[in-house]
Amino acid sequence: MVWLYELLWLLALPLVLLRLYWKGRVQAGYRENILERLGVYKKTLTGSVVWVHAVSVGETRACAPLVHALLQDGYQVVLTHMTPTGRATGADIFSSEIKAGHLQQVYLPYDISYFVGAFLKSFAPQLGLIMETEVWPCLVIKSSQAGFPLLLVNARLSKRSASRVARWGQVGSNIYGSFTQILAQTALDATRYESLGLKNVTITGNLKFDVQSNPVQVDQALALRKLLNPDFRILCAASTRDGEEKLILQAWKELLSKHLELANEARLLVVPRHPQRFEEVYQEISTQGLQVSKKSQLNSEQLAQALAEGQVILGDTMGEMAFYYALSDAVVMGGSILPLGGQNFIEACALGRPIILGEHTFNFQQASHDAVEQEAAIRISDISELSHVMAVLLSNHDLREKMSANAIDFAGQHAGATQKILAVIRRYMK
Repeated sequence: MVWLYELLWLLALPLVLLRLYWKGRVQAGYRENILERLGVYKKTLTGSVVWVHAVSVGETRACAPLVHALLQDGYQVVLTHMTPTGRATGADIFSSEIKAGHLQQVYLPYDISYFVGAFLKSFAPQLGLIMETEVWPCLVIKSSQAGFPLLLVNARLSKRSASRVARWGQVGSNIYGSFTQILAQTALDATRYESLGLKNVTITGNLKFDVQSNPVQVDQALALRKLLNPDFRILCAASTRDGEEKLILQAWKELLSKHLELANEARLLVVPRHPQRFEEVYQEISTQGLQVSKKSQLNSEQLAQALAEGQVILGDTMGEMAFYYALSDAVVMGGSILPLGGQNFIEACALGRPIILGEHTFNFQQASHDAVEQEAAIRISDISELSHVMAVLLSNHDLREKMSANAIDFAGQHAGATQKILAVIRRYMK
């Protein structure tokens, strides 16, 4: 079965490369370092190498505490990605480590045995850590054959994904069984892995609870708040996905028309998940008849003035979620309004921001359930409820204060995954 999968990869490779070039029209990074995706690397690391794979932005941010701990233990790290945004995020987070020669970033090779083998030969990792859900059959099998421990870290498995793997029968179980160990986020994730017949599963928690917000960005946001009317209440629509902005903007306009007491004080930030959509979202906001400014084009004084004028602020910058969260009084979480699984709301909770979740949070099933149970988040069951819930949250100071305290408690109670994962890693690195 795996040979057929690999044959299909080989046949599709010309189209895959054309797709890279096509995506590069909007995001130039897709046209850079293409040879790495084909297994051609220039290794700059010299010591004992640990390989960490973080496909994109969320996984890169989540692995940061773990990578920093590995570097402190004296290991060098090769950090692989699949997207330019993930690579750019890593370059920002680990800039000093890259400059010092302790960490190297490359793209993961496409899942063809020759390319994967070339990657493993180039870096000869002593240990491999794959974040969350990036299970590529050839990559996992070749790594297992190479003889080094391979761990699936911060692992999660939705009900839908578990059913998909189960349909592969023994082939799917063998691929997941090729991991030395699977370190699951929650008991629910562990149960789903074990339902596939796996015995190598341990619960270590969610690394995203250990990620620290950028203190410089938080300070910048708090300084900006001092320039604003203290009565302003700012809602952040965070990590929004295609189709969600229109729904959120319609709910926002309904709020302004129905709640005149909020019209002069409520303000909106819209921060799309993907940078290639910034211009599209800017046009959508304008089409809705709302004044809009791009954050990237404003200094602090200009941003304060735009908010004072009631403009919607488009968060068209990468790596600044801590700034947007700290500037806000509440957050509508993108990816959850439409059936996309939800985006990471944990950092917003850690900063004490009340969360509004849609009904679609299967990527954060346990965390979202716990956040709602602990009254750190409100879940809407239908888009028709969004405007009302936004209005209630922005108009009720006591509710925001209560949810803020609950959000901080929720985030703090679930921290500690980094040390649990490190304890497992160190057993294999002795």
